[in-house]
Amino acid sequence: MNFASGSFSPDAFAARLREIRKATGRTGAEIAQHGCITKQTFSGYLHTGRLPSASVLANWVYRLGINANWLLTGEGPMLMDQASEEQDPVMSRVAELVQALRGAGAVEDEILHSVQDMLERELAKLDQTSPELSLTTAPQQDKA
Repeated sequence: MNFASGSFSPDAFAARLREIRKATGRTGAEIAQHGCITKQTFSGYLHTGRLPSASVLANWVYRLGINANWLLTGEGPMLMDQASEEQDPVMSRVAELVQALRGAGAVEDEILHSVQDMLERELAKLDQTSPELSLTTAPQQDKA
C-alpha cells in the first residue's frame, strides 16, 4: 500500500513502522525494546490498528532517532539525522529540547519525560485543530 505524505490512519502508521524496520534492519522485537514495549504490543501496532502512547513515541525519537513528524504524518525524512530545521519543525523542537536538557545535565529519564510532555502537547494541538487526525481519540490506543 502506498499512503500519501501528510495522511494519518492506523494503516499508514503501520506501514511507516514496517518501513522503519526495513530501513534500519532492526527486528520488531528490537524496535519494541527501544520503545519500552513488548513485541506483542509492537505487533498490535502493525496488525490491529492500535496506536502507541506519547511515551513510546518519545522513546523511539530519543533512542532510535526516528523523526516523529514522519512517523505520524509521513512528511519529512524518516530519521532525525536526515532532517533539517526547514524540513521538519517537530524534529527541530525535539532536537532543541534534548540539546538544552543535555546541556543542563539532565539524565536520560528526565529527557525522555520532557520529550514525552512535548509530544503530548503537540498531539493535543493536533486534536484541537484537526480532530480527524487525532491520535488521542483513536478507539484502540495503547497507554504504555
